[in-house]
Amino acid sequence: MSENASTPVSIDRNLDPAAESAVGGALRALRVSKGWSLDEVAGRIKFAPRQIAALEEERWADLPKGISLRGLIRSYARLLGADPEAIIASLEPHMRGTAPARLATQGGMHSPRGTMPAEEERSSSSWGWLIVILLVIVAALVYGAWQGWLPSHWLPGWLSRSGH
Repeated sequence: MSENASTPVSIDRNLDPAAESAVGGALRALRVSKGWSLDEVAGRIKFAPRQIAALEEERWADLPKGISLRGLIRSYARLLGADPEAIIASLEPHMRGTAPARLATQGGMHSPRGTMPAEEERSSSSWGWLIVILLVIVAALVYGAWQGWLPSHWLPGWLSRSGH
């Protein structure tokens, strides 16, 4: 029965532009046909009911971006017995179309590599934390060697000979 239920959602959505706007309604219809509420679905796929409702109503500004949106669509489609890849492919223009609008409200600056500023900020902050952690570890090792807390076989030969 789930194969029959997935057929309306995955039939050539790429070829029919009018069908693209009907994907959210088709997902809602599949959910309702199974007798599931938004809360039940949210509990099963671990996304908020408001996100599922936004997907069904195709409110792209209220949905996460990038991998999170793909994960939401994939999980929801699998739960409903639909073809996740066909749905993602049919919604690709909408998923790409929302990023520039969001960037425009945040200042609209693009980086030279074509990544979004939020991704760059997240990436640079990750490197910053990694560098801080490495510096703390190195400082702890140097202090431990200075205090003589580290076993001599941990220390390089030039350091262990000069200290003893």
